[in-house]
Amino acid sequence: MNRVEITLQDIFWSLKRYFIWIVLITIVFVAGAYAYTEFLVTPMYETSFSMGVNSNGRDSSAEVTNNELVADANIANTYKVLLTSQPVAKAVSEKLNGEVSASKVKSMITATVQKGTMVINVSVVDSDPQRAARVANVLSEVAPQVLGQFPVGGILYSIETADVPRNPISPDLSANLTIGLILGLVLSCSLFILVAVLDTTVWREEDLEKAFNVPVLGSVPSMKANSMAKLKKKSSRR
Repeated sequence: MNRVEITLQDIFWSLKRYFIWIVLITIVFVAGAYAYTEFLVTPMYETSFSMGVNSNGRDSSAEVTNNELVADANIANTYKVLLTSQPVAKAVSEKLNGEVSASKVKSMITATVQKGTMVINVSVVDSDPQRAARVANVLSEVAPQVLGQFPVGGILYSIETADVPRNPISPDLSANLTIGLILGLVLSCSLFILVAVLDTTVWREEDLEKAFNVPVLGSVPSMKANSMAKLKKKSSRR
């Protein structure tokens, strides 16, 4: 016997019947997200500093034209790309006596140009906060020397130094716990809704009507319910 359709009431009672299981499954998912974040994911730290580009041969009191602004932006973007080039990464690695390979230095560096300026923001990400700061400060020192040999135009200089980061930027514990909570709720509720859909048990008169397409003429009252009522009535008399 197959049920013809499932109603919202069926879904509601199924979720209510298995409420404790839904809660337990959700707790398991949240605990799993916490364990994954705390014990399986390596924390990453980020430090940053700024570098600037000074245009050569320009009178500071002279009015800057649009063409010069475009040229400045192009120079700044060129330096942004060159900051992650192999010559710079190799120079940083050599300055650190091989503590970090040149290929790893390249993967640690990200550079962006502040819109409308010739300031380059450089960030360095690593699993060791102390090492991230060392790489960043060595980069700010050697990059102007190495890139000064390239015919780019302008002069690259360091504006500030990098500090040792205190807090990791990843993983995000609160975000992972939220994901675990949502996954636990969605998967557990979906599971028990599926149970309700596949359940062919006759619970109400409506189930018989849906299954056999015939009206119910009568029903037999629960003997257990009558017995409990009589017992309560006797105890109340005493």
